[in-house]
Amino acid sequence: MQGLSVVICTRNRVKDLTRCIHSMTDQNMSKDYNIEVIIVDDGEIPGAVLDEYEALLNKKGYSFVYYSKTDHGLWLSRIKAVELASMDTILFLDDDVEIPAHYFSTLLQTYLDFPDCAGVGGVAIGMRNSFFGTIRCLLSFQQSLSSGKLSLSGQAGSMYNWHKARKTFRTEFQHGCNMSFKKEAIKDLEPVPWLKSYSVGEDIYMSRVALKKGKLYINPDLKLLHHESSASRDNLEDVAYTRVVNHVHLLKDKKSGPLGYLALLWTTFYLILRERPKKNYPAINGYKKGLKQIFSKELA
Repeated sequence: MQGLSVVICTRNRVKDLTRCIHSMTDQNMSKDYNIEVIIVDDGEIPGAVLDEYEALLNKKGYSFVYYSKTDHGLWLSRIKAVELASMDTILFLDDDVEIPAHYFSTLLQTYLDFPDCAGVGGVAIGMRNSFFGTIRCLLSFQQSLSSGKLSLSGQAGSMYNWHKARKTFRTEFQHGCNMSFKKEAIKDLEPVPWLKSYSVGEDIYMSRVALKKGKLYINPDLKLLHHESSASRDNLEDVAYTRVVNHVHLLKDKKSGPLGYLALLWTTFYLILRERPKKNYPAINGYKKGLKQIFSKELA
């Protein structure tokens, strides 16, 4: 069906989620346009809260779908959301974002302006690097010189310069807090063994799937607030380890040559050095564990 499915994959962040839902009800969209809001839940939301969401959304003219999962993990939530979505365009929002009143209308207009696209993404306000921060990210292979490209080690640091864009541009990846796709481009998503729990890099992988069906764009007018809540995420050691290992899998999926793995090695050394002054030992231990996997025969 022609319309927009807005998906929020969540886990035990009711306060954040409520704020996000309220921002959706302030959209300047006509009630004649088909919009459904889908919550895929890995945690627990009280029944009274769900009733409140449904009432708010129905009043706006949106339909509401709630699905509670027992097989945890963000990637599996994405897959289930695509199965549940009945509209031809799917927007994924993090549960801890707030969108401005023009967001839905700007997104849908972008699809009309770029009919060849498979997906459209936006920008998180405040996600930016200073001049010296950009230099550090470039030297540590966390960022590419091109805003729409991944770095040599497969990192998505180029998104920290997206706020500088003045017009819509081509990209090879989107940011998971703020990404959308034509359903046709991602309808064949399948479980991936290495995309578990917090699923670092799943937005890069999903973008790669969609690119097979068309072009991806970033519209800098699609700005939102991303509060980046830390509630209910995995522990720092696991996140750090996964950040390294999942990028090994992404390099493997891309059939990267040795240079990509060497770049990831350098990136990981930099991340360890960055955490030492903070005495962030859980993250340091996670990165060190990840180092051992970069040239593992089982992964690379």
